[in-house]
Amino acid sequence: MILMMTLIIINNLEDLMPHTIWTMTRKTAAGRGIKGGVLTLTFLLCLLSSGALLRGNDGYFTTYNHHVEKGELELMIMSDFTVPSSANRNGGQNNYFSQMLELEYGVTDKYASELMIEAFQDVGGTVRFTGFRWENRYSFFKENKWLNPVVYMEYEHLDYATRYKMEVSGWVRPPYEEEESSEPEKDERILETRLILSHDFASTNVAFNWINETDLRGGLTDFGYSIGLMHKLGASHHHAEGPDHESGGAHAEHRGAGLAAVGVELIGALGDSRRLALRPRDQQHYLQPMVMFHLGKGWMLHTGAAVGLTPSSDRLLLRMALGFGL
Repeated sequence: MILMMTLIIINNLEDLMPHTIWTMTRKTAAGRGIKGGVLTLTFLLCLLSSGALLRGNDGYFTTYNHHVEKGELELMIMSDFTVPSSANRNGGQNNYFSQMLELEYGVTDKYASELMIEAFQDVGGTVRFTGFRWENRYSFFKENKWLNPVVYMEYEHLDYATRYKMEVSGWVRPPYEEEESSEPEKDERILETRLILSHDFASTNVAFNWINETDLRGGLTDFGYSIGLMHKLGASHHHAEGPDHESGGAHAEHRGAGLAAVGVELIGALGDSRRLALRPRDQQHYLQPMVMFHLGKGWMLHTGAAVGLTPSSDRLLLRMALGFGL
């Protein structure tokens, strides 16, 4: 069940939130995807009533912009339902759920750090915990400058079977012969870095991310990209350039309930350090429209869909993130 997967993720945060009490009802569900979604929502509502913090990432699912807020503690639960590519389905992969829990803190008005834990579950299958990520990003300017530069560094300790699409990079079918390993590793240690360029045009944010994922054991670096456009609606644009500018997270107190933002992302892979190239047939590329709703003071919901644009891409991802922040 997705509910069981959520519990596994949360159990790994006990040291971070020792006073939070987690409860759940465990059931079996062979092939009951809809019931799993209902149980997940029920669990999240219980979690919210306990006073825990949930957070959204400024409307985007993959792209990062330059917005950082000092002292803000934010938590977000993200859940995807994926219909795999024809090649993966022929290889035995079924539809699956994947989830990530993110806990972020704004250390200064330029620097933020974040812990991410993830897992997945085949529909009707068992839950599999797949590792964690530790992210740090630094924005060089507090004010809105032209192409605000941000540097991003993330350590990933993940099972090779991990499936949550935080980003895509590298090759699905490399245009070269891969070296065979005599002793395949059970997990991977990755250093991900990004160059983030972002700018606010009144109520519209445009951002570009160049993504590098370096295997700390083998040294190969995979490349990818993410381009995002997010337009905020309603009262949010009145503060876009002021000193008290809100970044659009779930903490924005001045906004009422309703549709808060609409946006779109284009994400994809660009080969690796052995062959840097754009060959869509052998890489993953997705078009990802999304909307963000404010549910009241501090609460927000992101929903979206990532549509595979190439034969090597998964066919469809249905994405959701529910959050609250202070």
